[in-house]
Amino acid sequence: MELEEFIWLLPYIFIFSTSLILGLLFFTVKSKNKRANIFLSLFLWSIAIQFLNDILNEMPFEEEFGFSLFIVEPFLFSLPLLFIYLLTTINREIKRWHYFLFIPGIFHNILLHFNESFIQESLFTTYELFIYFMEILLLIYAYRILRSHNEGITHYYSELENRTLKWLKSIFALNIIIHFLSIATFLFDLSAFQIIEYSIDISSLGLVIFMIFWIAHNGFSQPEIFKRRLFADIGNTIQNSDSEKNQNTSKGDILKFNEIKAQIQERELFVNPKLNLRLLSEELELKEKELSRLINIHEKMNFYQFINEFRIEKFKKLIQSPDSQQYSIMGLANKAGFNSKSTFYTAFKSIEGTTPSQYQKEINKS
Repeated sequence: MELEEFIWLLPYIFIFSTSLILGLLFFTVKSKNKRANIFLSLFLWSIAIQFLNDILNEMPFEEEFGFSLFIVEPFLFSLPLLFIYLLTTINREIKRWHYFLFIPGIFHNILLHFNESFIQESLFTTYELFIYFMEILLLIYAYRILRSHNEGITHYYSELENRTLKWLKSIFALNIIIHFLSIATFLFDLSAFQIIEYSIDISSLGLVIFMIFWIAHNGFSQPEIFKRRLFADIGNTIQNSDSEKNQNTSKGDILKFNEIKAQIQERELFVNPKLNLRLLSEELELKEKELSRLINIHEKMNFYQFINEFRIEKFKKLIQSPDSQQYSIMGLANKAGFNSKSTFYTAFKSIEGTTPSQYQKEINKS
């Protein structure tokens, strides 16, 4: 193998080894989201095998020894695995028909082993084109599920769940772009335009590398989005939320909600920057659905808007205390439970109608 060919193979070797190791890490990590992580591991391993095949294709095994090391083509297994990972993560039921998504991959591998003795080349080309478009439809369908789920959970969950959804949406968006690039090279003969063909190949390779880095980055910097099943089964809650808002609130509900607010205030549960609906429900010994229902009915706002009101009140007390001069504005915000400057400033202006700096100036004047 020439040096130039070896240099070209280096990113393939990197993707193969990184995907293999990351898959192993997600497969072995102990977490409450173990089942979903297994599918994520299989997705990463499918990428590893895909690039291993590309590496082996460059090796002269068939020419020198008369046999090929190719065993399986995992390309059509990758997206179904990612799709089932999505369903498991957002706590949606995996139905029987979802497993039929793997049939094209099995059939595709049979065709590859039988080559042209099983199907004509022209029909095989049509079949591959059909498969590409089916994969894009699956990606779009998954993206719509994510968007729909995101609209539902905004009334019930905190920013940790939103970060998880943003991470998932970015992975599916990257896969959509990669598939469109693959279709471009499949539909059009770019052999006469080597620069364009080379640019598409480099772009696809770069996007795959970025996706692997993105998974690794989130795995190490935000491990909580992989270690916990963050979403309760909110299907029925979302469907019934509008009707619940219009129901007359019982005296028992009012007393229960007032007690919840009193406990949050008295125990200052809101100062935990990682507080989410699940953690709060555990602290209050309530079911998540019940807690989210009460917040939705009585406050007409989502969970983190509700919690941020407590944090803003705490910040206002802190900034008026004698010790406030020892801290910056963001230092006081951190003590009140905020861990993001942008979230704090947005929440403060939304509730108080002014910025924290302007509020501090008014306090100092008085």
